[in-house]
Amino acid sequence: MRGVVALAISYVFALVFGLAAASSRAAERVLLPMLDILQSIPVLGFLPGFVLGLVALIPGRNLGLELAAILMIFTAQAWNLALSFYNSLKTVPEPLREACAIAGWPRPTVFRRLEVPAAAPGLVWNGMLSMAGGWFFLMVNEAFQLGDKDFRLPGIGAYMSVAVEHADRRAVHSRSSRWW
Repeated sequence: MRGVVALAISYVFALVFGLAAASSRAAERVLLPMLDILQSIPVLGFLPGFVLGLVALIPGRNLGLELAAILMIFTAQAWNLALSFYNSLKTVPEPLREACAIAGWPRPTVFRRLEVPAAAPGLVWNGMLSMAGGWFFLMVNEAFQLGDKDFRLPGIGAYMSVAVEHADRRAVHSRSSRWW
């Protein structure tokens, strides 16, 4: 569920980012380098501070840890979706845009009836890749240790983490073979 929530947030981010970057040359000059910098920061580099900050901000229940896990997975998913949508918007043929203008379509209609459908194949494909990329962060996000603190969330990542800690190859193999 964490991956699905992160993917939904990633799609919203991609639509907003892509539209902003493709609509304005000035925004494009700022947003594309910013996205390039953000995607180059290793997630594990800011994970400890991020988790500790959210856990301290929302003490008690696991809500802070849940939010941290979702946002960490988001960082594995959002960048390629945003670039895919931006690229799709930049490659919509000009005659189609002119036809929309001649038809008198307002901006929201052009977005809904031309741009999103034109970007759909890339968004679906990159959504699958993003979901797969998010799986790599499950074990790290669901079973995170920092010093004497052990942060755990229920899920397959925590299960796999415990199996790896105990060198239980049977548990790792039996769990993963159920999916096939």
